[in-house]
Amino acid sequence: MSDIYMPTDKQYDGQLIEEYSRLKRIKEAALKEDAIETVKLIDIEMGYIKLKLQPLELPEDK
Repeated sequence: MSDIYMPTDKQYDGQLIEEYSRLKRIKEAALKEDAIETVKLIDIEMGYIKLKLQPLELPEDK
C-alpha cells in the first residue's frame, strides 16, 4: 500500500479558492502594468477554477 496523500473534497476546494484569490491579486497588478496578454491568461485560469468549483460561489471580479 502506498502512502499517497489525497486531500478531502473540502481541502481541495479550499486550495482552489486560495489559488483563485492569488490569481485575482496577480491580475490586479497585471492590469496596473497594462500586461494585457497576462491578464488574458489569468482570466482563462480563473475560468478553469470556477468550473472545478461549481456550484460553489467565488468572490466576484471587480
